[in-house]
Amino acid sequence: MEKRTRKRVDRRLFVRFGLDQALNLGFTGDVSVTGIFIRTNTVFSPGSVLKIEIELPDSKIIHLQGTVMWAKRVPSTLVRHIKKSGMGVMITRIVSGQDTYSRLIS
Repeated sequence: MEKRTRKRVDRRLFVRFGLDQALNLGFTGDVSVTGIFIRTNTVFSPGSVLKIEIELPDSKIIHLQGTVMWAKRVPSTLVRHIKKSGMGVMITRIVSGQDTYSRLIS
């Protein structure tokens, strides 16, 4: 049963993320007003607060802060076959790029 009430948009964009610095790499799976799914094999525990940088095709960067809501690490040999390897992150703050992020999810 679907719990989400917000529309999600499939977007595959390059993402950097981390606790103190955005050093880990991944891709967006889907984005919404309130959250983002990060496809990655590097996951943090639920409750972790992350700094996130989303790189757009025109090289603009959106800076976000978010809290990990759930995480699922899949062995690297199976990542191509299992779509939900990564983290669901609730956006708590858009540090820069509010207008750009709004256009991204519309």
